[in-house]
Amino acid sequence: VSYLEKKVTELESDNLANSDLKSKLKQENTHLVHRVHELEEQVKDAEARADQSLQEETKRHREAYSKMDRDRNLEIDLLSNRLQLLEEENGEMKISVCRLKSQTEKLDQEKQRMTDKLEDTGLRLKDEMDLYRKIMDKLWQNRHEFNKEKEAMQELIDDLRRELDYLQLFKMEMEHPGQGKSLSRTRETEMEHEVKRLKQENFKLRDQNEDLNAQILSLSLYEARNLFSCPSKAQCLAAEIDNASRDELVDALKEQEEINLRLRQYMDKIILAILDHNPSILEIKG
Repeated sequence: VSYLEKKVTELESDNLANSDLKSKLKQENTHLVHRVHELEEQVKDAEARADQSLQEETKRHREAYSKMDRDRNLEIDLLSNRLQLLEEENGEMKISVCRLKSQTEKLDQEKQRMTDKLEDTGLRLKDEMDLYRKIMDKLWQNRHEFNKEKEAMQELIDDLRRELDYLQLFKMEMEHPGQGKSLSRTRETEMEHEVKRLKQENFKLRDQNEDLNAQILSLSLYEARNLFSCPSKAQCLAAEIDNASRDELVDALKEQEEINLRLRQYMDKIILAILDHNPSILEIKG
């Protein structure tokens, strides 16, 4: 009986312990159920937020793709228009190149023609310069000979005048023997004054003539020096004719023609002055 009582006591203790454990397990189970419910709510909230975030991200990606597609289409349109414009410009450039090539060929021909004309003008200018130098040399030579002949002629005139005076005095002495001395003295005095006056006039005329010739020659030499000392554009372009432009060639040709005209006018002025003062200078002596 005591054993059974002991066993009953043990069973009661075990039962009480099991009841406590069962109560504890029930509490823990209740807590776990509440925790599971909380976690389920959190999972639902997380799934809802994830779904909303996915929808928003999908919307953003869709809008970004739509914008990129619009930008790409716009860029394609711009590039197409630009390509068409470039093709049109390329066609115009080809036409311009052909036109410029034709103009260049014409300009090359015109440049060659003007170059030939410029060279011909330069040769004519050289010939005229040579002719001018020959005329000036002839002018100086004939002037020197003229002065020598003039001096010799003056000496001959003086000799003839003295001889004429002597013959007149001799004639008066023969016709009027008594009056010869007084008349001869008077006549001699008059002749001396006359000779002195004629010499003064002769010197004066000679000085005037020399001054006039000096002025003519000085003016002529000054103009000639101006013509020949200044290099023209044609002479400057002679060494650079291949690099000269059409306008430069035209200007050089005009200037060369102007110089030739001035040279011809200058030579005509010299010749007219010679013809007015001493045309014999231009005579060619054998």
